[in-house]
Amino acid sequence: MLKNFLKGIVIGIANVLPGVSGGTLAVVLNVYDKLTEAIGNFFTAPLSKKIEYLKFLAQIGFGAVIGIVAFAGIISKMYETYPRGTTIVFLLLILPSIPVILKGEKFFKRDNIISFIAGIVFTVIFIYITKLFAGNEEVIRTAGFNLAYGGKLFVCGLIAAGAMVIPGISGSLLLMILGEYYNIMNYIKSFNITPLIFFAGGTAIGLVLVSKAINILLNKYRSCTLHFIVGIIVVSLFEISAMLFTH
Repeated sequence: MLKNFLKGIVIGIANVLPGVSGGTLAVVLNVYDKLTEAIGNFFTAPLSKKIEYLKFLAQIGFGAVIGIVAFAGIISKMYETYPRGTTIVFLLLILPSIPVILKGEKFFKRDNIISFIAGIVFTVIFIYITKLFAGNEEVIRTAGFNLAYGGKLFVCGLIAAGAMVIPGISGSLLLMILGEYYNIMNYIKSFNITPLIFFAGGTAIGLVLVSKAINILLNKYRSCTLHFIVGIIVVSLFEISAMLFTH
């Protein structure tokens, strides 16, 4: 239970950092499969399995919430003050994930190589799009809350949560593109509950939908899915490494 709680804290911290993927850290910490299974199958599982899933999700989830709330300000400050050191630490955490993911898998199979390349292409396109729209950030820290803005936060939560489940893709980075990253960090630090409820609602639905899809893919096409994920991680490692030369 303590191990899962600590792993949840690490995943929560990763989700605070733009450019770092909570999904990747879940893979490194060997909880990714169980996490996507528990979230994706929770509502359709029998009662005994629901209880098992609930215990696991409570341990990881509570740790993640603690990591996000407690470290939102700290990590942001560390990233601003020691960007290279913080980046290196996360790179060292991510690097061991590749041999762990591919343990027992045959890389030099046609389908696996195609999946690996597809993962690379997918991530390169995603990064290109994020950079294309990166200048469109809109910080509205003091904007008055209304239902329309709540709707936007709900959609942002839906999109970001989907990204958080996929290793190599940063939900925080997507929030920056959508213009809400700094707002949400501010809501967390100031415990502004109303906008966080809308954001959390979208996040919960996004987690369930994408986790279900990932779980199906891992069960039916496990080897190809793992090689696709490794393709994503390889590109994300280069992208995170590039941050060392921009600070």
